Amino acid sequence: MVDLLRPLRINAVELLRRPGATLSVAEEILAEALGVVHERLNGEIGVAIQLDSMNDGIAVTGTVGAPWAAPCRRCLKDLSGVARVDIDERYQINTIDEEAYPIENGQLDLVPMVRELALIELDAEQVCQPGCKGLCPTCGIDLNMASCDCDNTVTDHRWSALDGLVLDE
Repeated sequence: MVDLLRPLRINAVELLRRPGATLSVAEEILAEALGVVHERLNGEIGVAIQLDSMNDGIAVTGTVGAPWAAPCRRCLKDLSGVARVDIDERYQINTIDEEAYPIENGQLDLVPMVRELALIELDAEQVCQPGCKGLCPTCGIDLNMASCDCDNTVTDHRWSALDGLVLDE
């Protein structure tokens, strides 16, 4: 049986013996193998990282990219792209830094980090453009393409009992 996650499980012993040594990893990983299940995901997850050996562990830098397809959250136009997140993490045998990932049994397991970053980035809401006006809540017209005469003033019905109140001046 082929281990699809093998490229993300690194033998850290050799790297740790030589501070200053580097190792590059560039892979396309099946999302199902990583345990990434998301309705927006539209392909394999790309990992391009560099491992730098230090005296107290290994620095991991690079990017994780996840292709996505989803509607604009304001106007529902179909969108697609690649969600990229920069990586700047540390792995340590003795986790001095509370945010560092552990090196266990001489192995650097990048899978949890890649899974977490891909899922977080896929959850980001997407808009077709920063100033997207969305859809009219009354008639449904795309306000980026045309305007309408609908009354969309926001009222708070909890105060409606005071609408007829006339104050003496």
